[in-house]
Amino acid sequence: MDKFITNDSRTVDQLDIIQQLHEKCMESVVEYIFSLLDISCLRTAETVCKLWYSIVKKRKLWKKLYQNHNFRSSTLNLLLDRRTCEGFNTAEDEFLHKRLLNAYEKVQQNWVIGTHVKKSVNVGHCSRFVMDSKRVITMDSTLCVTMWNRWTLEEERLPLESEDGISELTHLQLAEDLVFCSYRDGTIVAWDIMEKAVSFRFKDENISGCDLKIHTAHGLLVSFVTVTGSVRGCDQTRFSVRSVQKPFSIVAEELTKRIPCARVKDVTSDNNYFVVFLFCSNNYVVSAEDVKIQLRSIDTFEILREICGIMPSDHVFKYFDGWLVAGIRTIRIWDIEKSNCQHVIPHSNSSTEEYETLVVDVQLDGERLIIRDNSGTFKVWLFCCNKEVNFSNRIGRLSNNSLSISSEPIARRCEKFKFDELQIITVERVQDDIRGPFDLLVMRNFF
Repeated sequence: MDKFITNDSRTVDQLDIIQQLHEKCMESVVEYIFSLLDISCLRTAETVCKLWYSIVKKRKLWKKLYQNHNFRSSTLNLLLDRRTCEGFNTAEDEFLHKRLLNAYEKVQQNWVIGTHVKKSVNVGHCSRFVMDSKRVITMDSTLCVTMWNRWTLEEERLPLESEDGISELTHLQLAEDLVFCSYRDGTIVAWDIMEKAVSFRFKDENISGCDLKIHTAHGLLVSFVTVTGSVRGCDQTRFSVRSVQKPFSIVAEELTKRIPCARVKDVTSDNNYFVVFLFCSNNYVVSAEDVKIQLRSIDTFEILREICGIMPSDHVFKYFDGWLVAGIRTIRIWDIEKSNCQHVIPHSNSSTEEYETLVVDVQLDGERLIIRDNSGTFKVWLFCCNKEVNFSNRIGRLSNNSLSISSEPIARRCEKFKFDELQIITVERVQDDIRGPFDLLVMRNFF
């Protein structure tokens, strides 16, 4: 470092406490001081002098900072999975943690300003898709299942079929390294992605139909189907509960019950409950009293609590970790535990508190709430799922304080979009005069 005289007659070297500690072989103290810096400050510290650079570039320092950030956010794990899927040798990368932290900071910046890169791939006629940190699984025209690498878009057709070989697919779920598929004839198949083999397949003729749904979590596999009633509005839902034990063997049916005068719209789960959304069998009734939300035990699937009066049956909705977001024009955020509305979006900066366009879908996680309307616009809001509610609109479109990402206009009953910290993924219909209509799987990458 060049020496020059400061106004207190001491050289820069004399003022550099880091150099003084280094000369006294107090490396542990030096590393502790640098460990208190955030990513951008640590990156700046590298440029001060050769000594600081030699200290900051140490893997141990970046690894500690990585562990601190990874404890608070899942983004770093996603970035690591991405590098692995793209074929990088992460085990021997000396600067891995530094690369991931720099990427993490870039991702946060891109979400704030809406910068993203769009990629797409033709997926035929996609009726449903699911995703995790490494892949997207698509269901093509209820006939076949394809797995896509999220980052390279390499595809693999999964050899799945019903027991009779011709029945149509009705539902799809991705749980860890298993793909669960249900078929109209009551067949349920689990495909092990790592072993590239069927883990189990069974057929339940009591739970069969075109609206057969499945959900697996907490060691249980639950299947639902609507049983048509002889009188209008008297349809019932029949469900079965089975245990799934590792290494993923199915246990015989443990429970079969019926839910009268109701159809299952959706089933999800968190660490505390299975959450079942039941709509009245009468399609012409849309009052809030005709939607029931059942909170069920993660051990036995027995009802613990039933909630009514929150939303009509024509609302779009999403549940995540105790929060329910629902609406069409006015979007409300409910605390399910308290059964009360915590927030209304848009905020009351207008007399109507409504969107000018219809909301097609809503999705949320622990950090963001994304609302998509039928103009194709995504509006992103910062969301903190802590029960001490911290809901902010500081990520956003400049005109109304919500980040706006545009796409093509869409129909209201389209396939839901999905997102995590790195991507927003949608299925979008394309009209082609030669090939006819087909679907694109569109990835909006924020890194």
